[in-house]
Amino acid sequence: MLQYRRIKQEHSDSILFFRLGDFYEMFERDAKEASSLLNLTLTARNGVPMCGIPYHAAHTYVARLLRAGKKIAICEQLSLAVGGKGLADREVVEVITPGTVVDPDYLEERSNNYLVSLARAGEHLSLSYIDLSTGEFATTDFPWEGRGERIKKELARLAPRELIIQESLLEEDLTTASLVAERPDTVVNRYPDWNFDLKISTNALTRQFGTASLKGFGIGERSPCIYSAGILLEYAAETSKSLTPHIKNIRYYSDAEFLGLDESTQRNLEIYANLQDGTSRYTLFEVLDHTKSSMGTRRLKRWLAQPLSDAEAIRRRLDRVEFLYRNQAVLSGVRDALGEILDLERLTARIAMDRAHAKDLLGIKASLSGTLRLLDLLSERPELFWSDAGSPPASTKSEIVELRDLLGRAIDDDPSVLLTEGGLIKEGYNEELDELQKLKRGSQSVLDAYLEEERAASGIGSLKLRYNRIIGYFFEITKANLGSVPPHFIRRQSLVGGERFTTDRLVELETRLNSATERIVELERQLFLDVRASVKGRLGLLLTLADRIADTDVLQSFAQAATVRGYTKPQILESGRLTLTEGRHPVVEANLPVGEFVPNGCVLDSDGISFALITGPNMAGKSTYLRQVALIVLMAQAGSFVPAREAAIGVVDRIFCRVGVSDNLARGESTFLVEMNETAHILHSATSRSLVIMDEVGRGTGTNDGLSIAWAVLEDLLERLSVKTLFATHYHELTAIVHPKLHNLSMAVLERKGEIVFLKKVADGPSANSYGIHVARLAGLPEGVIARASNILSGLTGERPAEDAPGSPARSQEAAPRSPRDKGGDPAQAELFPVEEAILGELAELLLDATTPIEALNLIAHWKRLLDRPAPHGQANREAGSHLPR
Repeated sequence: MLQYRRIKQEHSDSILFFRLGDFYEMFERDAKEASSLLNLTLTARNGVPMCGIPYHAAHTYVARLLRAGKKIAICEQLSLAVGGKGLADREVVEVITPGTVVDPDYLEERSNNYLVSLARAGEHLSLSYIDLSTGEFATTDFPWEGRGERIKKELARLAPRELIIQESLLEEDLTTASLVAERPDTVVNRYPDWNFDLKISTNALTRQFGTASLKGFGIGERSPCIYSAGILLEYAAETSKSLTPHIKNIRYYSDAEFLGLDESTQRNLEIYANLQDGTSRYTLFEVLDHTKSSMGTRRLKRWLAQPLSDAEAIRRRLDRVEFLYRNQAVLSGVRDALGEILDLERLTARIAMDRAHAKDLLGIKASLSGTLRLLDLLSERPELFWSDAGSPPASTKSEIVELRDLLGRAIDDDPSVLLTEGGLIKEGYNEELDELQKLKRGSQSVLDAYLEEERAASGIGSLKLRYNRIIGYFFEITKANLGSVPPHFIRRQSLVGGERFTTDRLVELETRLNSATERIVELERQLFLDVRASVKGRLGLLLTLADRIADTDVLQSFAQAATVRGYTKPQILESGRLTLTEGRHPVVEANLPVGEFVPNGCVLDSDGISFALITGPNMAGKSTYLRQVALIVLMAQAGSFVPAREAAIGVVDRIFCRVGVSDNLARGESTFLVEMNETAHILHSATSRSLVIMDEVGRGTGTNDGLSIAWAVLEDLLERLSVKTLFATHYHELTAIVHPKLHNLSMAVLERKGEIVFLKKVADGPSANSYGIHVARLAGLPEGVIARASNILSGLTGERPAEDAPGSPARSQEAAPRSPRDKGGDPAQAELFPVEEAILGELAELLLDATTPIEALNLIAHWKRLLDRPAPHGQANREAGSHLPR
């Protein structure tokens, strides 16, 4: 227990698997926690709580603990005490954490397994992330001001399993601490600030990469990102208890390289997780995922989370997709070849960390064969595979062939995954091994011949030669034949039904056989390690191939999606224009019967009409239309063809999507506060090159407040930012705004014989009605409620419900429906002022010096609208006064 407690103290944040013989034992606090999580029986010895698991079943239990967000320290017996006295030598050989696992049993095949670190350096915050299972390592930094949105965005994109963070960030920075607290499934490691040291981190990074400095990676000598990157590398190396030679470079990235997608936009557009259950069902990722390898699937997620912002780079991707799209035979062959390739990224990582078994090497062999086939298919267009690097060195293909052939010659076709059983090396690879195998097979035939000899000599026809691990080889004789046992047989063991014997000659034969077997196992082990070391010597080649295969897989996935779904290659413009002809929502279309989706176009231009104000009833398709425009732009900048008949897209720097919001209980924020937070972020962050999608701004508060906020937000987007915007609203008052950059659109509705049909078609001009009562009927509200709502609406608008209107009450019912405000007062008070008098009163109160030209135009348009339509007496004055600039 003293030994246990000493080791436990060094790994206090982990559950310690303490090896005792054939079991991993857990004691004290670990035993109580593990027994609860793993449903194990908790026992006690000398008052010490304990529980245990068989060492050979550890994988299952480790996986369950990792899913529960726990770390596990594996403490092995390195050597037994001499003479059986004293303590065995024990040491922790590995710490398995959710963010550093590389074993496939613990990993999700189609997703990256990120470990993230956060550190403050002066007025900057740096963020780094690594996936040990693939070798991906990247870093960035950003100003301290505005860190909240960047942290939210990156954590939403990466979904890390584990986080390393400066203690002061959790103790002193409420913004960062609250964002971390919102991720209860992420294991958080608090590190004292003194652990984040510039010199130590720089040395760790340059030592890892074998360079004198980090300038070659775009990282300066005092770059803030060094702090988070260095601690990440040290933690990864410490927990894995081995070097990480597959981490060969670090990629520095900035916001400017990619289309910006903040956390709420990623969520609201349902790019790779839906809003209902968080899975990939009914997402853009699901629609575009025609990848054939796990590497490609992970790369697709990355490309969708980080679309490009460089027009030329986007065009190059689209050209590669187009080649595959227009050459369907090549596309089919590429898909078949990719289907032969296993997860080369993770196989290479296990090779690098000396954890690959023989079946992993066979997986690499198969992957190399698939790669050679892929290279042959793309030989006419090598840049499709090698990307911007162009054609590879002439020796690359011969290196691939050489490595594949080595594995084909060396590794058995059905090898063991253990190093202690033999069965690893193929016959013909090593002469000495072949001789030993021959000897072993010969010994077995000698044993068989000896058995026949003893049967003949003793006359015992039922004599059997058997083997077990306890006593080795033995003759087994039944009780009925014990009288015929030859005198040279030596009794070894008595059984109920007979006895077991050996002979001097049998012992001699067994010694020869065991000697050959032991030598075979040891020689195969050494040969396997030599082969694995040879593969490890080609890490650079394997990592390059894995990277190129992943890219190629995504390109063919885009081409296949375009083929299956009828997508079009978009034209990428340098201007701020966005033109879509017959655009479609990729996810909604994919889940409707063929041809049922109604397409709609869109034209926005930063230098022309940049603002589309969209009105119309619920369920008419406004939200679908808004999202489809954003998704089409995102797809194009990721390098995919798009669901439209034609598309010309000017590259945008960011997409902001403020639609469909709920409250945030973790932050103590109401629905309206969340909505205002997102709106404020858009107004502070959008530029003239952005695309803004806003749906029902201001609906979370009172009508007058909401209208005022929506109006002011609209003006700011239109006047100050001049940003391409799709703005859906139920506030019909906004349609009176006149501006050269604003265009009114609405969702078309067909009214026929009292029936209302939503056509899902975008039309010019504002909507005449919200049709809320009709939507309420479709939702199944009781007819009595529908009838009463119709009466109340007619009271508010001054119009009697038509007899043939859907759900209208009969004329024999309440003749003059009362407004909810009516309390039976003097009817004369309802007269108040006529429309003209209200307008004159508003004009008299108008402060001309404080009125801008656009406000004046909007007031004139508003007055004209009031004059053109009848309104309840008194209501006009209240409406008019609400629009005065105060």
